[in-house]
Amino acid sequence: MIRTGYHARVAAAREAEQRSMIEYETTGECRMTFLRRQLDDPHIAGPCGRCDNCAGARFTATVSATDAEAARTALAKPGVEIAARKLWPTGMAALGVPLTGKIPAAESAGTGRALGRLTDLGWGTRLRELLADGTPDQPLPEPMLDGIVKVLANWGWEQRPTAVVSIGSHTRPGLIADAARGIATIRRLNHLGAVEPTFPEQRQAPRGNSAQDDLPHPDVPHAGRGARGGDGAAGGGPLLRPVSISPSTTC
Repeated sequence: MIRTGYHARVAAAREAEQRSMIEYETTGECRMTFLRRQLDDPHIAGPCGRCDNCAGARFTATVSATDAEAARTALAKPGVEIAARKLWPTGMAALGVPLTGKIPAAESAGTGRALGRLTDLGWGTRLRELLADGTPDQPLPEPMLDGIVKVLANWGWEQRPTAVVSIGSHTRPGLIADAARGIATIRRLNHLGAVEPTFPEQRQAPRGNSAQDDLPHPDVPHAGRGARGGDGAAGGGPLLRPVSISPSTTC
């Protein structure tokens, strides 16, 4: 191929850029200074003081056995807090509930707990697999039940729950029911069974921070029949209600 003068200049410029990339990786000078010089910046004031060459920080791909074990321990630790909602969802009036604005402190729910976040490593990886759309309904895996029990043990209740009631799920009835029974057995709580949902099975498209988005959910019914399949009474104390997924409550 015969290069014209223009093509030769373009090729030379690209080759120079490639060499600069390699030089950037191996240079010992301030990386910001190097970049600004490559961009013909006439106002280079000196080293940035923050890059690895300026700060002297060096990180390798090798990890000590102690650090690796510490990372495994941190990832295996179950439990994240679920902040209570601060505002009533929009659209409550359409459901016949005249509530808007800030939720009064006296009516605010307490901080909840979850085994893990779907976006996290560790428990999040296992939860994503368990709750994926193509995963069939199944009993709660024993390691997850053990994790939930640890979360409950470390909760620091103001008043310990006396019973467990689950919400009947259209999507994962076996998972939710098995979790409720397992928690009740291990924590020695009364098992009240499941409240069966009465709304249609299909899910609707999310509407943001909306009452319609919160209530017509397969695992959180807005109306239901009495609890069935239980073997105990409420006992006059707080109820523990396990669900598969809790929506974000950062508002």
